Amino acid sequence: MAAFPSLPAWLKNLWPGHRPTRPAAMPEIVSGMTGRTPEVPSTSRVVLPFIAFGVLWIVGSDRLLDALFEDRALLLRLQSGKGLVFVLLSAWLIHALVRHSQRLAAHQRDELRAERDRLAQILRVSPTLIYSLRPDADALGNWHIDHIGDNVERITGHSRAAWLGSPDFLRRHIHPDDLARYDMAQRQLMLDGELHHEYRFRHGDGQLHWIDDQLRVMFDVQGAPRHIVGAWMDVTERKQAELALREAATRYQELFEINPWPMWVYDLETLHFESVNQAAIAAYGYSREDFHKMTIAHIRPVADQLRLLERIETLRQTQEPYSNSGEWRHRRKDGSLFWVELSGHTFERDGRRMRLVLAKDVSDRHRADEQLRLIAQVFQLSHEGIFITDARGRFIAVNQSFAEITGYGPDEVRGHTPAMLKSGRQNQAFYAAMWAQLLQEGRWEGEIWNRRKSGEVYPEWLSVSAIRDVNGRTERYLGIFTDTSARKAADARIAHLQSHDALTGLPNAVLLADRAQVAFASAMRNRTAVAVLHVNIDHFGAINESYGHETGDALLKTLAARLVAAVAPEDTVSRRGADDFIVLLSGSHTQDLSQRALRLKDSVAEEVFVGEQGFHLVASIGIAEYPADGAELSPLLQAAESAVQQAKREGGDRLGFYSRASQEQVRESLALERALRQAQGRDELRLHYQGQFDALTGRLVGAEALLRWQHPELGLVSPARFIPIAESSGLIRPIGLWVLHEALGQLARWREAGLPLVPVAVNLSLAQFRDPALRDHVITALRQHGLAANLLELELTESIAMEDSEHTIATVDGLKRLGVSLSIDDFGTGYSSLSYLKRLSVDRLKIDQSFVRGLRFDPDDEAIVRSVISLARSLGLRTLAEGVETEEQLSFLRDEGCQEIQGYLKARPVPADDFAVLLRQAMAEPAEPVTELVTEPVVVPATPIQPRS
Repeated sequence: MAAFPSLPAWLKNLWPGHRPTRPAAMPEIVSGMTGRTPEVPSTSRVVLPFIAFGVLWIVGSDRLLDALFEDRALLLRLQSGKGLVFVLLSAWLIHALVRHSQRLAAHQRDELRAERDRLAQILRVSPTLIYSLRPDADALGNWHIDHIGDNVERITGHSRAAWLGSPDFLRRHIHPDDLARYDMAQRQLMLDGELHHEYRFRHGDGQLHWIDDQLRVMFDVQGAPRHIVGAWMDVTERKQAELALREAATRYQELFEINPWPMWVYDLETLHFESVNQAAIAAYGYSREDFHKMTIAHIRPVADQLRLLERIETLRQTQEPYSNSGEWRHRRKDGSLFWVELSGHTFERDGRRMRLVLAKDVSDRHRADEQLRLIAQVFQLSHEGIFITDARGRFIAVNQSFAEITGYGPDEVRGHTPAMLKSGRQNQAFYAAMWAQLLQEGRWEGEIWNRRKSGEVYPEWLSVSAIRDVNGRTERYLGIFTDTSARKAADARIAHLQSHDALTGLPNAVLLADRAQVAFASAMRNRTAVAVLHVNIDHFGAINESYGHETGDALLKTLAARLVAAVAPEDTVSRRGADDFIVLLSGSHTQDLSQRALRLKDSVAEEVFVGEQGFHLVASIGIAEYPADGAELSPLLQAAESAVQQAKREGGDRLGFYSRASQEQVRESLALERALRQAQGRDELRLHYQGQFDALTGRLVGAEALLRWQHPELGLVSPARFIPIAESSGLIRPIGLWVLHEALGQLARWREAGLPLVPVAVNLSLAQFRDPALRDHVITALRQHGLAANLLELELTESIAMEDSEHTIATVDGLKRLGVSLSIDDFGTGYSSLSYLKRLSVDRLKIDQSFVRGLRFDPDDEAIVRSVISLARSLGLRTLAEGVETEEQLSFLRDEGCQEIQGYLKARPVPADDFAVLLRQAMAEPAEPVTELVTEPVVVPATPIQPRS
């Protein structure tokens, strides 16, 4: 190689003994993947060096001989020898070049084979399956596998032959649910040139495996797809881990959500809520969206904010993940406070410190502590004497009432036994029996006589109970006693009350039964009859409602005395209850029974005065006879009651005999209906107005229009009597429309008189509410009288509200869009379903007077009223209490947050002229008018009203 310094590099590479540069590995790998063999050295690599050698030899040797020798003969001989040498050297050169090319090709084949074997081993153990696809020459758009790795069976469970033998082998083994997504991905591959997707594949073992498939399209110079190279990997374990992680996260979320205690996660730096569970939403009243806009400071009262900041700072500085934060007061959305015990765990998420908190409601425990304090107060403030002794009966503690009753203070009795109070009236056997029962049963109760410190002997009702420890051993005795001196004095009165009515002093049911037995026995002996009369005072309930129960009780006492005066001494007048009396007429005969009953009726009809107020009462009397209508008192009472009910259905103020035909009832009902049809035309219907007042200021804020019927013969007919007839006969719609126009017309007349206006409430019946033209009637009435819609309130019954239909919701929304106020009347008296309150756009709940009447003495009524007010507050509704008659009731309602009241305490129902006086008084008050006068007609919305969903 030194003789040819100018030998070109490409020739040096081919010269024997020179090792060529090794080609890059990637072409070998690709060659191995595609199945092609390495390229053998070409003939040019042998021929070209030979030509170069020949040209150099001939030209160089000729010039060298010419330069060295001049003898031509010698030159010819040398030329011949030179040719022979050239042939020998050429043969040797060709032999060397061919041998070099062969060794080079063999070396390349060995290296390529080694690389191919190494790559095959790598691919064989690799979790990745390499394959390539070629286009189908016969079917455009189809691709066939032309190469697939040797590890195909290990990875897929299917043999290479199976893969290569079926063009759609892969597609047939893809899960059916993934096929559509697979096909879409293949189409996208042709657009993007690359694809990475996952799908489920049916493995040879029958199981479904998750496959991660990456493909790339190789294009020719014309841009047409030449072949596709793909890498296929089984990622089942990763997918299962992902699914397990997702399942764990789902399980955590489920446990988080279904935990019965409120839980939340908040950012320890910003204090914002990150997530809350359903229990927290239910306990605090906020929605999930509300929580995500809040910090944990929002659920604390203002007084606890400083303590909260101190606690947060401690949590930020400590590295202890788990901790108990103690007991806190928390605030619900409605503003109410309750006690919770907090425990939590600090953790990191995305580089931020979070706090998981569990809140346990311990309000009951706090209430129990409060109850213990209350018990301690009860112990000291109870009007009953209370003492506690040890197991040997020695006084440990006594309350103030004990000292007041016995005259002994705590220090005087401590260490002594109750024997110091003995009066001597009971003998030793009495006390022995008492202690025997106490030791055996753990309790003794009875009357005992004791002696005060002053020496006075007094009776007491004593209850002693043993207090035992967990092992059943007695460690204390608790004694509670009441001084029964006053009760002893009242025993005679009690005995009288056991057989007589407390209000009127008449015989009660017990004494009536005794006298009835005597009367029946006498009648049987003398072959006479006994009449049982049921006397009912008509419309007496209206007197109680209008004038109060004190006036009603005074009337009953007067009527009782008159009934007793109207019968013979041997007869019995008994009060059955309320406004019902039972009269036993002994020795009665049918011919004079009606006259005697009429005398009773006339005695009731005489005017009764309570103070300066005169009352004209009438009675309906039901009559049954012994033995014709019954052989015992109970069936006779039932018969007389049936007769009086029949008399009342016939219009009242009359006698009713048990044997009357039922057709009379129908006839009288029809007569009342005929009279009602003519009542509006005869101007017999009236509207009275009862004021509604602000519970705190007492200011007049509204009125309710109440319908009355002034019958020319029957007098003032109760709405309870004619409204059902109006509803059943279809008269309720025209009457209701008249009430609407009359009430609004009266508002207009008050306006013309210069009086301030307040909203007037009008009741809607079910039939009116179902009238499709109701909204049009309201619009017409408001326009006709030139009044603003906010001066009208429509009261719905619960039966209307509970019709949870699209018509109900659409009708209510339609009225609301006019600007009319809506309220639920007598709330809580029906079979209430609270779900309708969420869907109906009402403004006010009216608490029925049956609940208001029991305030300050009936815990059940108080609980119901308190719940209704709380419910209304939570829903953003106002509350009005009906039937408020006492200051105690008003005080309770104010304390609980009821905004408005209606009842005799402030105003009775009065005619329009009398109600104008209240309006003038309201005008004289310094407060602003309840509503401004609007004389323009009401504007009807142009858009149709859609039902609420």
